[in-house]
Amino acid sequence: MAASLAARTLARPSFENAFGARAFVRAMLDFEAALAQAQAAEGLVPEAHARAIADACGSVAIDEESLAEEGRRNASLAVPLVRMLREHVARSSEAAAKDVHRGATSQDVLDTAMALCLRPCLEEADRALEGAVRSLARRAREHRATPMLARTLLQPALAIPAGLKIARWAAALAADRERLADAQAGALALQLGGPVGALEGMDGKGPAVRHRVALALGLADAPEWQSHRNGWIDLLDRVGLVVGTCGKVARDVALLAQAEVGEMLEAPPREGVGGSSAMPHKRNPVACARALAAAVRMPGLLATVHAAAMGEHERALGGWQAELAVVPEIAAALGAALDLLDTIAASLVVDPARMRENLARLGEARTVDPRAVDEVLAALAPHLA
Repeated sequence: MAASLAARTLARPSFENAFGARAFVRAMLDFEAALAQAQAAEGLVPEAHARAIADACGSVAIDEESLAEEGRRNASLAVPLVRMLREHVARSSEAAAKDVHRGATSQDVLDTAMALCLRPCLEEADRALEGAVRSLARRAREHRATPMLARTLLQPALAIPAGLKIARWAAALAADRERLADAQAGALALQLGGPVGALEGMDGKGPAVRHRVALALGLADAPEWQSHRNGWIDLLDRVGLVVGTCGKVARDVALLAQAEVGEMLEAPPREGVGGSSAMPHKRNPVACARALAAAVRMPGLLATVHAAAMGEHERALGGWQAELAVVPEIAAALGAALDLLDTIAASLVVDPARMRENLARLGEARTVDPRAVDEVLAALAPHLA
């Protein structure tokens, strides 16, 4: 899960941590502990065995480098993790060690760990989106009658309220937030299907075990999705929509921040932020740069996920493994996009005087009808309740 040094310049630290090696190992162990405890509750394994496994999941020290190296040899991190956990449990109970990972398969562990690692990123995204929408709605009201030049095909068009542009950003982000929440409710789900997705090896109690594991981990209880992954892909697509909207906002702000335009800035200039290695006078729009880099990357990442969806039979070869590699990158792109929202929510600079100057230079009328802003804000109101 380690990112390159260059990629880290675009990263949001909390998202890096969410998919870091330690967090991912923790998520896999949480799955194994919850599985054993659920099976004990359904009478499939002795209570003492489940306690020994859960205790071991809390105390085992996993060497991440060894895990990665052995995982490379097996094309799966779950294989060495289960081996290391069994060996640790066996030190106190060889009988309990035989019940580690009972009825589960590598894909159960890894898909569930991905969902667990993505969850805090989506929770943080929801908070950032809400904050940005509220802030932008306030700025839209503030500038509901501030005239600015609209541009179409990158050329001067007509005067519009500056608040209309800002309100449209807020409305798009609010809709994305709602779509993301709707998808998350069902798609951020436990994966538990067993080797071929039929919950074999659980004596007919597989659905009950799955329900208990889902409750313990705080994930949706859904039938196995190891071979048909449309709900999961839909969730990732909606993450992509958020990143795309942030990219659109970043593009607008960056164009308005050009010195010859000068109508908006992502934030007031600050020493040490947005500097140039060659031109000390420059202050680059760095939050816009990160968001745009994320938006440029996202279509390719999602293309990999969609290509991987055509897996072979009950468990895919190659495609699923490719998906596992790009999901953390999709989350990383979301984190970079949220950095822009945090920046403009707190610090967006709007320059009405410069907007009037640019309009006057073109001889454009300076009066605008604020009712268009009011209409967008009225539609936005339910999202702010």
